[in-house]
Amino acid sequence: GVDQIGTKLDLAKAYLDMGDDEGAREALEEVIARGDEEQKAEAKKLMEQIG
Repeated sequence: GVDQIGTKLDLAKAYLDMGDDEGAREALEEVIARGDEEQKAEAKKLMEQIG
């Protein structure tokens, strides 16, 4: 569900804080695949930070 995607988004942010770009990217790809528009937009923004 959507709340699970919200959790993935939080997880991705935690990975980014730890410097784990690989883990973050994996979580963000799932958000982009299954999230709502708002979540996708945020995930894409975070993806750009990874580069």
